[in-house]
Amino acid sequence: MGGWYMFVVALHVVLCLFLILIIILQPGKGGDVGAAFGGGGGGSTVFGPRGPTGLLQRATTVVAVLFMATSVTLALYSDRGARAGGNVDDAIDRFQQQQELPEEVEIREVPEPEAVP
Repeated sequence: MGGWYMFVVALHVVLCLFLILIIILQPGKGGDVGAAFGGGGGGSTVFGPRGPTGLLQRATTVVAVLFMATSVTLALYSDRGARAGGNVDDAIDRFQQQQELPEEVEIREVPEPEAVP
């Protein structure tokens, strides 16, 4: 496999971990569950107007877009590799043929070690 493929895989894993970290760091928006269903009183709404986008929200958007791009890239590469390899049965047959021992190999028994007095 090419060096660029390994780079994309490594980038994909780093983006995945970074995306998880960014999402965990973000504060909750709607308060508790009771506030979401009208039990909290007050004028806060879950789907209300949004304030200015914070740094963590922008970072989440950028990392999520990059993560999706690497996902699509890896999916396209995987699909291309699957089509080039033919069907699974042919690949298994080729693998088994590579693993078989030639007829000419002589298998010898290993002598048992002598007992040391």
